[in-house]
Amino acid sequence: MSSPRPVRYRAFLVPGYYDGYLGKQETKSQKYKRYWTVLRGNELFFQMTSRDPTYIEKISLDNFVSVENDDSRNNNQQNTFILKLKSGHTKLEADSLEAREQWKGFIHTVAKLEVPNLDFLPGQIHRLQEVCEAETKRRQKPASSPPALPPPRSRPSTPEFAKNDYDDVENNLPSCFYEVTRLEAEALLEKNVEHGNMLMRPSSNNKNLSITTRQVFKNNSIIKHYRISSTDNGYIIEVDDGIPCSSRQEVINFFIQHTQGVLKPLEIPADYEINLSYVQEDAESGELIHQKLHTLKLSPTKTSTQPVNKEKWSPKIPKNIEPEPDYLNDNEIPKESLPARPKIQQPARPSQSNTLPGLTYAVNKELQLKLQQRRAAMCD
Repeated sequence: MSSPRPVRYRAFLVPGYYDGYLGKQETKSQKYKRYWTVLRGNELFFQMTSRDPTYIEKISLDNFVSVENDDSRNNNQQNTFILKLKSGHTKLEADSLEAREQWKGFIHTVAKLEVPNLDFLPGQIHRLQEVCEAETKRRQKPASSPPALPPPRSRPSTPEFAKNDYDDVENNLPSCFYEVTRLEAEALLEKNVEHGNMLMRPSSNNKNLSITTRQVFKNNSIIKHYRISSTDNGYIIEVDDGIPCSSRQEVINFFIQHTQGVLKPLEIPADYEINLSYVQEDAESGELIHQKLHTLKLSPTKTSTQPVNKEKWSPKIPKNIEPEPDYLNDNEIPKESLPARPKIQQPARPSQSNTLPGLTYAVNKELQLKLQQRRAAMCD
């Protein structure tokens, strides 16, 4: 079973005078645990990394007594020193002898507001004098109590409240949030230059976030990645001393405002189909075929809902048959020289209705009449 994670607190924006890695002796194991340590004001802040905006533990120098080398007989490390306070002693270990003397000088200067008598170079002494003046001015300002630490998040009493609270903090994703990796984010920005140059993505641990930006200068692309830590009260942009934000959208707004609009969120427009289609698998080859559907365009006018009476189609016999037109030119044969066409007198047709049986009867009578005329002509 893994050990519980240590509780972290937000470091206040107090000027840092000196920082570096220090080993702090644990009370139980008597072993030195390595921390990134920052001397802020008259307090020592112990952090996990140099970019971590939160701290694990801090030691106040208000009850400072002295800072001395560890000259105990069982001490095999020459880089250790002891911070003596009225409330107790703390053993610390520096990376080198020079770093140990630097820590001792800065701690004594901040706690006593005086430069100690140590073997320092002129530049180091000048730096300690600047720290002494800065800390003196800071203490002369009206004492303002730092903001209280946020209370631990308690579980809501009702499921509805819990769901709403989760939606407000986690589910409101910005339009430039994409579920991509670091390399995929770089490729996405490169292919969509016209749509933006900044996006938000999940971090490698799937808990924090990252901001990826891409700019082009003189045909050279400049890609940067920023870590966004997730906290109980929102998010922290891990730049400078840490910039707190209440939501993901506020993180995006910070990058836009502080770059004067140079960084623009990547918003790729969604593609929509203009034709109705579906995918169907071919029974023989097994290939996927895209089938397009041709839909009828309906007129915007309202169609009548009354039933339409359908009439049966029936052919109609024309009453008068026009003679064929003369297609001869006037220059070739004059119309006066042409023989007049004999007019064939049409026999009277019985009155029949314009139906198919009536048409058949009329044609049969006409054929019988022509046959009788041909027989009469042959007899003559």
